[in-house]
Amino acid sequence: MSGNMSLEFLKNKIILLMQERDKAIQRADDLMDTVQENSDLVTKFLITFKTWQKIYHTQLETEKRDLENRVSLADAEIDTLHEQKDALTTNKCDLEVEVEKLRRENDSLQSAIDTFEAAFQYKEKEIEDLQKQIDEFNLEMDELAL
Repeated sequence: MSGNMSLEFLKNKIILLMQERDKAIQRADDLMDTVQENSDLVTKFLITFKTWQKIYHTQLETEKRDLENRVSLADAEIDTLHEQKDALTTNKCDLEVEVEKLRRENDSLQSAIDTFEAAFQYKEKEIEDLQKQIDEFNLEMDELAL
């Protein structure tokens, strides 16, 4: 009986070991399923991440081009403003020259007016003197006629 008991004990031990092996296989299968699910999640995450990365990169490239275009437009506006400033500076210089010419012309005209007024006053004085002479002459004529 002791051989039978040993055999029965070994048989039970083998059954227990096989059950533990089956449980371990089941846990390994469960773990493999979990690993596969996690791997699928990581793959989906990576695909989503790569997609969002491409979208973000595209947006950044678009924003970069927009900013470059805005910078180009701003540079063109600055160039235009510089050209306008140069033109205005030239116009200002031309106007200053013209103003100086007009001042000289005004001074010349004022001098002519002053000369004319002096001559006019001199002529008025001559006319007054001549009128006095005429009046005196007429008075003498009236006296002679009497």
